[in-house]
Amino acid sequence: MQPPRYSKDCPHVTTVFGFPNSPELPLTGQNLGFLDQRAGLDWVQNNIWAFGGNPDAVTIFGESAGALSVDALVTSYPRNSRPPFRAAIMESGQATFRSSSTTSVAAWDFLAASLNCTHMHSNLSCVRAAPATEIQTIIEQAALSFNPVSDNVTLVSDPIFRRTTGQIVNIPTLAGTNAQEGRVFQVGVTDLTAFLDATFGAFPALIPAIVAAYPTGDLPEAAQGVLTTAYDIASQIYTEFFFQCPQALTANASVTGGYQTWRYYFNATFPNTQLFPNLLAYHSSEIAIVFGTHPAANTTTQEFALSSFMQGAWAKFAKNPIGGPGWNAVGTASQFFGAPADQDLGELGNRLNAAGGGVTVIRESEVDSRCHLYAPIYEAIAASQ
Repeated sequence: MQPPRYSKDCPHVTTVFGFPNSPELPLTGQNLGFLDQRAGLDWVQNNIWAFGGNPDAVTIFGESAGALSVDALVTSYPRNSRPPFRAAIMESGQATFRSSSTTSVAAWDFLAASLNCTHMHSNLSCVRAAPATEIQTIIEQAALSFNPVSDNVTLVSDPIFRRTTGQIVNIPTLAGTNAQEGRVFQVGVTDLTAFLDATFGAFPALIPAIVAAYPTGDLPEAAQGVLTTAYDIASQIYTEFFFQCPQALTANASVTGGYQTWRYYFNATFPNTQLFPNLLAYHSSEIAIVFGTHPAANTTTQEFALSSFMQGAWAKFAKNPIGGPGWNAVGTASQFFGAPADQDLGELGNRLNAAGGGVTVIRESEVDSRCHLYAPIYEAIAASQ
């Protein structure tokens, strides 16, 4: 049985139910998914007391597209506002260093035509009347993607500028990525040239330097059996370009803006959390460790210890955000015992070939050393916002 092939856009794919892009809706009525999240947070504010909770002690928390949603919330509240949360946790996702959302009107038109709604006075009313299962089937079969739009209410058009200039709400943030995020998205890749052309086609001049920076058998990852095939290299490039480097940029932009920020790097692999062999620390593999829902069977001592530590760190941060999760905030390392200025990344799990059940504070530059390769692309993203 062949493993599933994940779309490279999977972390950010949304559906028509949350982000329709219908021309009949006003701009501020397009991001229904984000509006639903705000309504949910308002409900929490009004009702958390009934469950023994404190409306002034809410931490929002998401992974992948959920982390993008968290960042969209954080960056869309002005600095002097009082948002319905006091801290944020983002796992493997962010909305700050993102390209401007492309319109999904074409996807909407395709959906409307597939439902025979184009002859109606109102496509929107016709689509609304269609069975949800039929709509979902069309979306899946045609691989339609519906993007949020920058309405400057639920999703701002210039998050980098607002973050770096201190214009967003002032709350502590914990965020990070996994060591091999991309392996689950690039399963089946055998042609590295095709991958590079598809990923960096708009910046072809960057490709030779990128290829030279990921030689097989010449990196710490290779010692773990990672970079030996086109799939391995494509996966690591995807990990760094789409996840790790944007997270580093977001963290550094936060520090520039004066916001307390903690960063982690999840680097642990356990046999009982692998969807199929050799995925390693793939996208979403930390979720079961954070929630302690990893399979009880074959749980290793390290896995139990790391899960206990991460649950404690996440809970500690939620309970006292300004105190952090248990290691120093980004940009503060030089204040502690003369440590190097960039020694503020909490590596969770393995340290090189040594298994660990807690955190090892390392230099950001250890995992961000190739991010400069993609700087022209990130600069173009910033310029487009």
